[in-house]
Amino acid sequence: MRGTFARSLAVAFVMFAGLFGLEFFLEWRRLGMPGLHEMSWADTNNAKLVDLLSPMARAYNNVLAMLLATIGLAIPLTANMHTPKLIDMFLRDRINRFVLSFMALGAAHVLFVAYLIGPEFAPIWAIRVAVVFAITGWVVLIPYFFYVVRFLDPSRVVTRLQREARSIMHRVARGKARPSAGQQELSFRIDQIGTIVLKSLDRADRSVAREGIWSLKQLIDEHAALKSRMPEAWFQVDRADFVGLSAEALDMLTESRTWVEMKCGLQLSLGYQHALSKASDTVSSFSDANRVIGAAADARRDDEALRLSVRFFNNYLREAIKTRNLHAVDDVFHQYRLLGRELTDRGGLVREVAGHFVYYAEMARMFGLVFAPQLAIFDLGYIVRRAYEAGAEASSDLLDVVLRMPHRHGTDLHTLAVKAKIILGGFFLENGHADEAARVRANLSDVEPAQIKAAGADILDADRVFFEVTDRQLNLEYVPPERREPLRRFCASLNAA
Repeated sequence: MRGTFARSLAVAFVMFAGLFGLEFFLEWRRLGMPGLHEMSWADTNNAKLVDLLSPMARAYNNVLAMLLATIGLAIPLTANMHTPKLIDMFLRDRINRFVLSFMALGAAHVLFVAYLIGPEFAPIWAIRVAVVFAITGWVVLIPYFFYVVRFLDPSRVVTRLQREARSIMHRVARGKARPSAGQQELSFRIDQIGTIVLKSLDRADRSVAREGIWSLKQLIDEHAALKSRMPEAWFQVDRADFVGLSAEALDMLTESRTWVEMKCGLQLSLGYQHALSKASDTVSSFSDANRVIGAAADARRDDEALRLSVRFFNNYLREAIKTRNLHAVDDVFHQYRLLGRELTDRGGLVREVAGHFVYYAEMARMFGLVFAPQLAIFDLGYIVRRAYEAGAEASSDLLDVVLRMPHRHGTDLHTLAVKAKIILGGFFLENGHADEAARVRANLSDVEPAQIKAAGADILDADRVFFEVTDRQLNLEYVPPERREPLRRFCASLNAA
């Protein structure tokens, strides 16, 4: 933004200088190119110089009045809409301080020069400086107004807060700031970004909310890169940092060295709860950011940060189920499965994730979301297939979890769950896992042949694109043509059995 101000200022300066210079040159040449003495009132009529400076002083007053009125109205109003931090940011900005100081100095200087002029005293250089100051002030005015308007843009505010937060972390890493003071400053800025996200959701300003979400994710990435250089005191947290957490929770945060991830994650979780009722189409931005955070933690082998991401996914599922928001449940299961795909080499953790799928699928059923558990089977089946393709140790255990998930309750048959298991059985036949295919076949032994036939036909006829617009868009029942023959054989073996 400062670069834009500098460029616009340069353009305005060139335009003013070119116009005024050309005008002076033409008149000067027309009048025979007079000298400085012929063009000056100095020592001829000094009172005329005062008459010249008087409108300049009034012009300065008008400019200052416009600037102060604009700032006095726009800054507090925008701060109330987005974050009180905006006022402090505005006052600390170098360009704002320079322009306001320059305007005040120029106005005072004109008055002082007018006062100096006497009947036999004409401060020529002071007058010239006053004229240059006045012209420069008008040159600066228009670019500065644009700068102020851009300064109030909430996207810019988010960027500034993010930049300040990064600077704090780097100063602590270099030993140029005390860890305790850095913690407090960083926490404050993370909270302010969270506040902007919440207020943006209140006004359905989705673009700003998404920018705030992603900036929190980027702060976690920045901190991860600096973690090894941070002093041990940086990871010591107390009750002031996380009001409401128990002493045990604070101890665990200190041990896991994840207070920054927790701070950003809590802001995302709070925003997610807000989005469920205010702007439900933004919930995917929260779950996507959490997945990317978890995947990045997995890539750098930060187990504690990865487990924290998994826990926040569980929070998202609980909140979505409580509000009976099927779209949100579907989205979180989808993002959760994408993260689970990356964890197939982490036997213990991927088993925990599978257990969470079962737990929240049953919770969704209790809240009346009977469609959600069937989605969970599809997504967990996807993780199972990726685990077998990777030869993961936990593959068999994951299959057990899927097969324990019911495909019927009493006489009520859940067709989608049956289809998910049929697709899984076809996958095992295709890849030569006869024992696993037999386990799936045994699990479906209570399904009538006619129902198996109908489910298989639906799968084989399914289009790749789902018939409604969804976040996934891919039809869960779709099987690529090259995988359909094993699926036909699996359905035939079910009917034969």
